[in-house]
Amino acid sequence: MAKRTTGGEWQDQGIILQRNSDPKAWDSVSLWTGYTLKHDGIYYLFYTARCQSDVAEDGYIGHTQRIGVATSTDLVNWTKHPANPILSCPGAPYETQQEAFNKHLGWRDPCIVADEKGGFYAFFTCRAQQGDPLKRGAIGRAYSQDLINWKVLPPAADPRRYTDMEVPDVIQHKGCWYMLFAVKETWHHPSGSHHDTPVTGVRYLVSDSLEGEFVLPAHDSALLTSDDALYTARFWRDENGQLTLWSWRAGADEGTQYAENAAAYTLAHPMKIETGENNQLLVVK
Repeated sequence: MAKRTTGGEWQDQGIILQRNSDPKAWDSVSLWTGYTLKHDGIYYLFYTARCQSDVAEDGYIGHTQRIGVATSTDLVNWTKHPANPILSCPGAPYETQQEAFNKHLGWRDPCIVADEKGGFYAFFTCRAQQGDPLKRGAIGRAYSQDLINWKVLPPAADPRRYTDMEVPDVIQHKGCWYMLFAVKETWHHPSGSHHDTPVTGVRYLVSDSLEGEFVLPAHDSALLTSDDALYTARFWRDENGQLTLWSWRAGADEGTQYAENAAAYTLAHPMKIETGENNQLLVVK
């Protein structure tokens, strides 16, 4: 965990959550991308994890991804919830581990958004069950009233354009719902009909409602590209209500200029977002 000072610097606060030492535990391999929100005085930290006992045919350890949660009252001391994992792939309409073309089940990168009825939607990286294996990248959706018990719903986005769509983030802005996602150049399917240029970076989808379908806009959806050497992003409103974008300097996995640089995987400075015609998002760099 890191804490931001009044001067804008970040201070390392140490490790707050670790993988389970029991090799049979669902979170015994590693802990991946998480998301934190506060509800009724309690902080909820949702995170992705894998199990050492899940071994794919190619020897890959932890072939199945699942989502769990830890809670805290002070952001320092966290307790993993006994119901974990709280979100696992139920099968159709989602791709299972046996159906996956690489035998790895994608079910990660949770983002949690409150609705106007007192409930919560979860959005996460996943893959659709049917169709061309290289075009099944999707964003899943689930609903909960208590942040612990979830009902998995059909995908929120299934554009049939990408192999994977990572780290979704959702926000309402000027009457429209926007969803960020990260994608690598090699995940763009060459036969895709959409006009976006295949690049590694961050893109977005739009929807009229939180429970509606999120689709690619009519214009190129790229917010950050290979030239920016940034990968994955989160929305944030500053103290003045200005919508901003936080992103990470990419590393070797994304094949950028930071691959051999100490700056790889460090947080970049926030960037201002403006809105153009037809609900287009524009990053001020």
